[in-house]
Order: sequence, then C-alpha cells, then structure tokens
Amino acid sequence: MTSTDSGRPGPATAPADPSADPSAGLVADPAAEAPDVGRATGTLMALLPCDSRSARRVLAEAAALAGLTPAEAALAVTAVLREDAPRPPAAVESAVRTAVDRALAAARTPSAVLLPNPYVLRRHLARFRDLRRRTFANADDPALRARYDDAAYTLCVLLGHRSVHHALTAAEHLIAAHRLTGPAPAARPDS
Repeated sequence: MTSTDSGRPGPATAPADPSADPSAGLVADPAAEAPDVGRATGTLMALLPCDSRSARRVLAEAAALAGLTPAEAALAVTAVLREDAPRPPAAVESAVRTAVDRALAAARTPSAVLLPNPYVLRRHLARFRDLRRRTFANADDPALRARYDDAAYTLCVLLGHRSVHHALTAAEHLIAAHRLTGPAPAARPDS
C-alpha cells in the first residue's frame, strides 16, 4: 500500500501478486475449464454444499496447500470425495480436507432478513436438494452446475446467509421448527 498526502493508506501502485490469490490459476469461465476441474467443482458443490465460486476457491486452496496444479488438485479432490477413485497421497488428502474444513468454517454472518414463508421455503428446499443430488451424480454437466448455483443463490438470499452450507442448515432448522409449531390439525367431530 502507498500512502496519500493525508497520511492514510491509499491503493497499491504495484500490480497484485498472482500467488496471493489461490484461485488465480483457475479458469473464470466454467464452460472453458478442464473436465477434471469441472467434475471436482460439481462434486464439491454437491457435497459441501457450496456455490461454484466457493468450490473453485476450495480447489485452488487445496492445490496451493499441496503444491499441485489446479488440474492435479481436481483429480485429488475427486479421489478424496468419491470412493470410486484411487486414493491420493496422504499429504494431498490432508490439503484437500484442510481446504474443505476452512470453507465450512466460514463466518456465520446472516444479514437481517424476514423469514420466508415455510411453504415457499419447503418447495425451494426440495428443488435445491434435487439439484444437489443430480449435480453429485452428474458433476461433469456445466448446465446442471449453473442451475444448482442459481438454486443455491436463491437459498442464500431467502435466508440472508452468504454461505450455502449455513443457509441450508438454517432452512432445515426453520422447516423442522415449522413442523413442530405449525398449524394445529383440524379437530375431528366425535362419532
């Protein structure tokens, strides 16, 4: 950072260090990424759950921690998270698990929001769960990942969370609470 004449820090004049951003090596356009990176992104999206940007950030962080290229990290993530692939070395698996743990431990800072109608929330949650299952089964499909991203974004907006994982947890708690405190069943006349 440079300082301005007022003594306050100003914007840096030197270009940013590309190694400071862990996602610098990943392709911004999901349609142009390698199939292994797409598959790993979709798998992370479905399992964590998270949006595609967060999944690529986890992938990039795992690559940086393990000293791998993004494509190598994608293969490692797929191997760690799916049981049908050969296991990666222990150091690589540890890096993947550390990146996943960091993503899940993101700060919970919900914004002030009105609670959604429980019936609307239940319908959207069912759609989100369906897309999550389908994304896990077909992690290679960029169109499906885009639909999952849209559903995840809507869930976050409905509940005022930035993290899909935390929004999903909050939605499930609200739905469960509504079942317990929902409308009383209609009284049946005695026969």
